Amino acid sequence: MKTSARNAFPGTVTKLTRGAVNAEVELTLDKGERIVAIITNGSVEALGLSVGVKATALIKASWIVIGKDLEHARLSTRNVMPGAVNAVQQGAVNSEVILKLDGGTLLAAIVTNTSVRSLKLSVGEEAFAAFKASHVIVAVE
Repeated sequence: MKTSARNAFPGTVTKLTRGAVNAEVELTLDKGERIVAIITNGSVEALGLSVGVKATALIKASWIVIGKDLEHARLSTRNVMPGAVNAVQQGAVNSEVILKLDGGTLLAAIVTNTSVRSLKLSVGEEAFAAFKASHVIVAVE
């Protein structure tokens, strides 16, 4: 599978909760982190998802928000993942920030250079990645 999404995280479906139209799918990644996705029930059926099925979470780097001190923040997003800055590649307007999540998974985010400066994002700094469950695309082989 080839994709333009910078973040492709293989894992296993560990929880599946169906609603009237959508389902909440929890994937536990190979390194232990958990990602929640919201997809339609039709997609659950089409992908053959159930607990124990191998799947991949895809998240575009531009859909990820980077923050600091979010341990007790109240946000309208399901996925808030702690880590440390592993690398910062600055461009003309935006930077690519690579976080090494607490389980060891590398996650890429695209943020403005202004945000990199104001958050003081440098290698080794603790930070959080936050993204909505509706921004997670679930794929199977």
